[in-house]
Amino acid sequence: MRTMARLPLPPAESMTLTVLAEIASGGMGSVEMARVETGALAGQVLAIKRLHQSIATDQVFVDMFLDEAWLTAAMKSPHVISVAAHGTDERGMFLGVELVEGVPLSRLLKEARVKKETFSEQTVACIAMQICEGLIEAHTLKGSDGRLLGLVHRDLTPGNILVAFDGTVKIADFGIAKA
Repeated sequence: MRTMARLPLPPAESMTLTVLAEIASGGMGSVEMARVETGALAGQVLAIKRLHQSIATDQVFVDMFLDEAWLTAAMKSPHVISVAAHGTDERGMFLGVELVEGVPLSRLLKEARVKKETFSEQTVACIAMQICEGLIEAHTLKGSDGRLLGLVHRDLTPGNILVAFDGTVKIADFGIAKA
């Protein structure tokens, strides 16, 4: 198995964060909404992803976290969540990504089921087209050696598809992506 030809991450950001709310929590980590108080991004509100403390020192999980950071930072698509910052603070490593003002596709699907409504064909086509455009960016990503990485998301679920209130669809959570 060949190792990935990693693209460099931008320099780590030194910043102070104020957590405003927890957005999600999963098996490996959590995501919080936080305001940046100091540093180059002061005043911005970001989604801050962190590993759970129980695995934050396990090198396997740390490597997966760093892989997610550089893979996501390398993708430049309006349909893949963008990385704003990464670094380490008093709580450990973090990955700061754009905060999408919207909801996961899973919530839209649940609400539609509860209300016994269906999405129009145009809505389904629009969401699917944007997901495909984001996946094209992932699948055509090249490593520092110029070779295709063959990136596969491996967790492309409705919970990892974010639908902004303006209709923009973004793929999130490349945490278990495989190249």
